[in-house]
Amino acid sequence: MAQLLLIRHGQASFGSDDYDRLSTLGFAQAGTLGRWFSACALPVDRVVSGSMRRHRETVEGWARQLLEPASDVVVASTVDERFDEFDHEDVLTVYQRAIGAADIDTTPAALQRTFLSAVTRWTSGEHDADYIESWRHFRERCLDGFASITDDAQPAKSIVLFTSGGVIATICQHLMNLTDEAMGRLNWSLANTSVTRVRFTRGRRSLDSLNCTAHVDWARDPALLTYR
Repeated sequence: MAQLLLIRHGQASFGSDDYDRLSTLGFAQAGTLGRWFSACALPVDRVVSGSMRRHRETVEGWARQLLEPASDVVVASTVDERFDEFDHEDVLTVYQRAIGAADIDTTPAALQRTFLSAVTRWTSGEHDADYIESWRHFRERCLDGFASITDDAQPAKSIVLFTSGGVIATICQHLMNLTDEAMGRLNWSLANTSVTRVRFTRGRRSLDSLNCTAHVDWARDPALLTYR
């Protein structure tokens, strides 16, 4: 069977003026992932990424640590905007405005509650006109991209896709028939540079592993395990 490895980007710059770039730790996470790929001799036949800066920087940090011939595949990598993340800032801002909150509490527990509530409002479909992109449109484009990869691949191919938590959670929701609420919780729980594996043949797709952080264990550096 072929496999698709879904990689969440490295830690971005949460709380800064430009979230869409990797932090120093994010680059370290990407590099560790690349070294782990090389140490385990994991096959890489094709590389795809979303178009966001944090996706591209994760690919770059990962690729620098790969051994040939895997590193050669990165040169021919494909950028596909269907795997871009939803605008989480818009989803949070719209929710904040809807409940009349002046500010969002960014302490971890409070931010989690707010994020999940904001995503629940967004995925309800009752307020689509409030958002830059509706949940329905986001889900459709993610699954369209997923189908294009898994329908097109040849047997025994290994495809690596660098994207974001919302995209990965949406694909997993589709594969496991999860509710929208469960999708939001899964999104929140995905670790930076975690690996989610999907096995597939023509007409059949199955989730093989979810949110794997074996490269962090391999590196023996718990500081590499982050979620924001």
